[in-house]
Amino acid sequence: MTKERPSILLVTSNGTGMGHLTRQSAIARALDDQADVTILSLSSGISVIIDQGLRAEYVPSYHLPLMPRPVWNNYLRDRIVHLAQELAADVIAFDGVAPYRGLLAARLRLPNVGFVWFRRGMWKPGRNEAALQAESFFDLVITPGDFSSAADRGLTVGRPSEQIEPISLLDVMQPLSRDAAANELGLDPSRSTALITIGSGALGDNSDAVDVTAEYLTQLDWQVASTKAVLDQKTREISGVRLLNNVYPLAKYVNAFDVVVSAAGYNAVHEFIAAGIPTLLIPNSDTATDDQLGRARQAAQNQVAEWVDPVDGIAGLKPALDRTIKNSDQLSASASLMRQKHGGGTQQAAALLIGLARSFTGDKPNANVHIARSRTLLRGSISGSATQIVGPQVANAVRSRLRRKLDTSPPKKLSVDVLIESSLYDRVLSTLPANAAENPNRGDSRPLTMSTTVPSALLREGAPVEHVLPGTSVNYLTQRLSLLRHSYRVQSVDRAPVDTP
Repeated sequence: MTKERPSILLVTSNGTGMGHLTRQSAIARALDDQADVTILSLSSGISVIIDQGLRAEYVPSYHLPLMPRPVWNNYLRDRIVHLAQELAADVIAFDGVAPYRGLLAARLRLPNVGFVWFRRGMWKPGRNEAALQAESFFDLVITPGDFSSAADRGLTVGRPSEQIEPISLLDVMQPLSRDAAANELGLDPSRSTALITIGSGALGDNSDAVDVTAEYLTQLDWQVASTKAVLDQKTREISGVRLLNNVYPLAKYVNAFDVVVSAAGYNAVHEFIAAGIPTLLIPNSDTATDDQLGRARQAAQNQVAEWVDPVDGIAGLKPALDRTIKNSDQLSASASLMRQKHGGGTQQAAALLIGLARSFTGDKPNANVHIARSRTLLRGSISGSATQIVGPQVANAVRSRLRRKLDTSPPKKLSVDVLIESSLYDRVLSTLPANAAENPNRGDSRPLTMSTTVPSALLREGAPVEHVLPGTSVNYLTQRLSLLRHSYRVQSVDRAPVDTP
């Protein structure tokens, strides 16, 4: 019997910013009146979307020094499986450039759930080839469009997938008026206003780029604002610049700005340019996979934005700012036309997920798919075992030469004292060992918080956190406690003295 409202679980990788989480939150909004939607994210910025009323659960990334990578993949697998079963999920949709082995292993344990990979294009040429081996685990691969797709030279070009228009929060969110946006941000709506939101790696030292941009615009009598990113708590204050502390999503406030100076990430391009705001793109060349250089160059060729070529360095900033201001009317008109031609990708994504939820009849891999999946999982298992054999330093030296991300996971499980939120503790008290609250003298244990709220301060510190979706069953809580004991060296379990906000 078909459900009246399908259950859809949106999973995001951690990334270096909010891109994956923002796209999934846009899709969640588009699905709101059609499905029961939950987000499971590795991003430490997850609290901002929970604050906006979206249902979400946090899972720690393998980047955190909490457990060995092979243990983490098993942990992720079980987190996904347990939550999918708790939600009676019909579809699981992952947004990220490289599906984790734990996610792929979960696919094998959830044959009645449709699996989707949101895989944006614009990969740097030759990068991330190993990730393509994951295709056989998914029932549907969706490629969100890109305004600069004509410049795409990455390995995803030409591979089978469902092509849609760009995904953007602007498809599902009406920005505030100029006066309302400026007032909320503490800006003067009557003044020419610029926003600076440059990612790390832009023109080498991004602090120099921000300083030069802010100083020049201030000299032109512009009001200047700069972001303090949700994931970056080290952003310094700049003289004469209004610092926007943890303002998210920026799409809500785009009308406050006459010019935006931004990195060339996917979301920035498909929010600022799509909103018709004259934009100067400063590509981040340090990204592992995302070809921001190609995206920025093509946007300039499409006449929807200006850009700074990294070859020109800081010296190219002032001329580019002058071009952006001078050509602002043309840029705005061209950008608006681009959005009219390529809008609605978020609704297309939502429709594809609903369609799969309604039509999926189970995972029925043929022999070739079985073989492909086995090889992919075996390679991952061998890689994890090799790291344990040769040691993390040697393994990371090899990864560095192959231009892959370094493995920062520890060689052994973290020793923890588990502190459980009172409301959860009372519900699972009968399942705890009789001596759960004993506290022997261990010395090296760290506190681990288990809570239905997201302790943002602890996430920023990289502390061990077990976030539990509110309203889940005792069975789910018991599964989570069991998984916790398998993934950490649990020394004690006790009620938290106060619930962590």
